[in-house]
Amino acid sequence: MVVPAAPVHPPAAQVPDNPPNYILFLTNLPEETNEMMLSMLFNQFPGFKEVRLVPGKHDISFVEFESDVQAGVAKDALQGFRITATCAMKITYAKK
Repeated sequence: MVVPAAPVHPPAAQVPDNPPNYILFLTNLPEETNEMMLSMLFNQFPGFKEVRLVPGKHDISFVEFESDVQAGVAKDALQGFRITATCAMKITYAKK
């Protein structure tokens, strides 16, 4: 009798995304995240304009760039970046 082998690891779930946008939507941020931390992180990318925190929601934020192409570069580079050891940031394009 042959028993099929179980898959070692299921495929990693991708973060569902919206169409490209010059504004990024960040989720899974640790409670201690502040505007300065995110500005320092995203300021290294050309076209960075500003970070907008959501009052009363410490775990989400918006980051604006001059173009959707520039936002996409930052999104790809920082997807899964760990601000703390336990929080891997999730980045999608904001809804238009």
